[in-house]
Amino acid sequence: MRGALLACLAVAGLAACTAAPRPEITSVRFGAVTLPSGVARSNLDLAQDFLELTFALESGEKLDHLLRYEEPVRVYLASPALAAYAPDLADLTRRLRTEAGIDIAVTDDPEAAQIRLEMVPAEEISRIFPTAACFIVPGETDWRGFLNRRSDARLRWSDQETLGKAAIFLPVDTTPQDVRDCLAEEITQALGPANDLYRLPDSIWNDDNFHGMATAFDMLMLRVLYQPELRSGMSREEVARLLPRLLDRENPKGRGLPRQPRQPESKAWARAIEAALSRDAPRSKRVSSATLATEIAAEMRPVDHRLGVALLTLGRLSLRRDPAAAADEFTQAYALFMRQFGPDDVRTAQAGVHLAALALGTGQYRLAIELADRHIPAAQAGQNAVLLAGLLSMKAEALAALGDTQAAQATRLDSLRWARYGFGDTDGALAREQAQLAALLRLEKK
Repeated sequence: MRGALLACLAVAGLAACTAAPRPEITSVRFGAVTLPSGVARSNLDLAQDFLELTFALESGEKLDHLLRYEEPVRVYLASPALAAYAPDLADLTRRLRTEAGIDIAVTDDPEAAQIRLEMVPAEEISRIFPTAACFIVPGETDWRGFLNRRSDARLRWSDQETLGKAAIFLPVDTTPQDVRDCLAEEITQALGPANDLYRLPDSIWNDDNFHGMATAFDMLMLRVLYQPELRSGMSREEVARLLPRLLDRENPKGRGLPRQPRQPESKAWARAIEAALSRDAPRSKRVSSATLATEIAAEMRPVDHRLGVALLTLGRLSLRRDPAAAADEFTQAYALFMRQFGPDDVRTAQAGVHLAALALGTGQYRLAIELADRHIPAAQAGQNAVLLAGLLSMKAEALAALGDTQAAQATRLDSLRWARYGFGDTDGALAREQAQLAALLRLEKK
């Protein structure tokens, strides 16, 4: 179940975040990717991750047997509005075949489909799950049937002996970025790894939503799940006995690597960060919750990415009231992510855009450009249009301040293209500005 985005970036000159922007498919689209296989972590640690993802649910419920599809998986686009996302779905299913070895494809026959995708108004989704942007329901084929079925008559995930029919409901009135992210997370989870874990640093199955596309970790988990030695109905103990051999075979990068100390999932931290991100809560409550999340994460041993998430959240909430404190929180988050993941990670880039904004606001224009150039590749590789638009916007403003007008306009045009994809364009203002800049740049080249 994919939640709301972590927070709207405070990016000068970009569209304000709105609750239900008008859907719009722009000419900009992320290209197809194939990620390198494998994860350079101990296969013993990865075995623990696999068990937690496949034998538990986000609600905390434990599963007593493994669930996966035991037949080829076909996906059907039930809503006409989803036709615009057919290339994104084709890219995802190709990755699942290539990287995870799963027999999955799109079908035009609704009767042949195991997974059906349907778009419904976000307001209707929020009435069922107030914090969800999209979600999976086992045993359902359409929204009307789901609503008409009594809650106590609906099929529970844990009631299944093997995975069968399922419906994924996505919001029709949101941005292309949100729909694409929902497709990636919900389809991959519909294949079996139904749990979400905040402690995972490099997975789309993490409710902090830093990752919008399935990662190499996610594809490895799916590849292991669909190995012929495993099958639906196996107990946790049976699966655990097989995992070391399966992971050593499928993940050579993790063979022989020592286990690393890791802080387990923290319900207290999860409650605090979710309260901090709740737009329905008073600001004072959100700030106190973000402060608590920061304190809990700082006490974890070892400290991990959850401290950076809490610091960024607290900084965003504190920026107007106490800009100096917010700057310190952004700086700490950036240093932590840089130390843990390096400059090429999407988490580091998320903190970097905040430092670029601070540099821009204090007249450090060359530093703002340096930070933007350092992290634009990670935003592009992570297929995060909101982050990419933000970094490009910072660079454009800095270039303009340094007097490089033509480069500033070209960068601003790129920023607007991605902003339309990531933020939406409720009144056409971004499209008009984009057209004006494009015309101006054409004139200047003559």
